[in-house]
Amino acid sequence: MPKLVAGDIALALKKRISDGEWENGRMPPERDLADEFKVARNTVRRAVGLLEEDGTVVRQVGRGTFLAAPDPNSLAAVVARMEGTSPADMMEVRHLLEPAAAAFAATNATIGELNAVRDAYRTACEATDMPGFEHWDAEFHHRIFACSRNEFLKELHNLMRILRNQSPWFEMKKRSFSEERRLAYCDEHEKIVDALLRRDPEAARAAMTAHLGTVARNLLGR
Repeated sequence: MPKLVAGDIALALKKRISDGEWENGRMPPERDLADEFKVARNTVRRAVGLLEEDGTVVRQVGRGTFLAAPDPNSLAAVVARMEGTSPADMMEVRHLLEPAAAAFAATNATIGELNAVRDAYRTACEATDMPGFEHWDAEFHHRIFACSRNEFLKELHNLMRILRNQSPWFEMKKRSFSEERRLAYCDEHEKIVDALLRRDPEAARAAMTAHLGTVARNLLGR
C-alpha cells in the first residue's frame, strides 16, 4: 500500500509540474508536501524518488529538489519547436507526405472510407463561406490520411493540422481565399477523388501533387 500511495503522489506532483506550478524550478520541502498530502515524509521521499528516476526532478543534497532541465530531444520539446514552423516549410512537408498518403489511400481504403472522402469533397464544394469551406477542405485531406491505413503517417498529419489551425495560418488562408480559388480547389479535389475511386495510386499521387502546387502558389505566391 505505501508504494501505491507514493505512486499516486508522484502522479499528482508530475501533473502540477506540467501545469507550471513551480515556475521557479524548485519544489517545496518534503515535510511541506507530507503535511499537504497528509502522509509520512518517507512516503513523499519515495514519490519524489520516482520522479527522480524518470528524469522529472533532480535532488541536490543540502539544497533541495529541483525540476530537471527539459531534454531538447524529447518529443514534447520537438513539438514545441514546431509551433514556429513557417508556411513555406509546412508546404514542403505537405508535398512530401500528402501525395504518398493519397497513393496509399487508393490502395488500402475500403469503399466506405473512400465514400467518406467523396462526401467531404462534396460538402466543401457546397460551402459558400470561407470558414465552412476551410473546415471541409481540412476534413477532406484528413480523411485521405485516415484512408492510408498508416498510423504514423496519420499522426504526422494530425500534428500538421494542429499547426495549420494556429492564428497566422488561418489569417494567411483568409487573405488568399476567393471564390475563383475555391472553385479551382473543388475541381482539383474532384480529380483526386476520381483517382481514389478508380483505385489508381499513381493518378492519386499526381492529382494531389498538382493540387498542392496550386495551394502553394496561392498561399506563398510561388
